[in-house]
Amino acid sequence: MDALIEFIATLALHWRIGISVLLALIAAIFLANALSWFTGWYGVLLVIFSFGAGLVWESIPRAS
Repeated sequence: MDALIEFIATLALHWRIGISVLLALIAAIFLANALSWFTGWYGVLLVIFSFGAGLVWESIPRAS
């Protein structure tokens, strides 16, 4: 349970990663329901790649 709380706190602090994973999760569920060839593994890969995209988005330096 503590690990889940730490994970949620990490996503709250790094909100760009959370947004990208949440949007990918919603898209994966929609695509799995809409397309017969879009299997669960495609959804898992979509979410994993979106996590990587969120990491890249988080690491881009921002002007102060």
